[in-house]
Amino acid sequence: MTNGDRHLPVIQTDLDEGEPSCSPKIYVSNEEAALLAAMRDLRDRSSKLKKEMRNAKPERRSQLESEVEEMRAKWKGLSAQREKAFVRKMIMLGHLPPEADSDPA
Repeated sequence: MTNGDRHLPVIQTDLDEGEPSCSPKIYVSNEEAALLAAMRDLRDRSSKLKKEMRNAKPERRSQLESEVEEMRAKWKGLSAQREKAFVRKMIMLGHLPPEADSDPA
């Protein structure tokens, strides 16, 4: 290291070892990761229900449609929570002022 180089050394490890790692460009908090996983699960379940709806009898189709609507409502709620989690993360990282967390009335 030279006198003019004031950066810490960076050690590049093989990312294929199955170890969890953080990207220097993208950071997802644990809260965001959990919400995204729940949203992915809803999407997968919704896709299966929609496929089932194609060949379902009318009474079953109606039941499946209501289940899909419930999932859409859950998705919207999770999406709003994810956005709030993102704002909280940005505040903790110092990229947004603390008052950015308050909901406008």
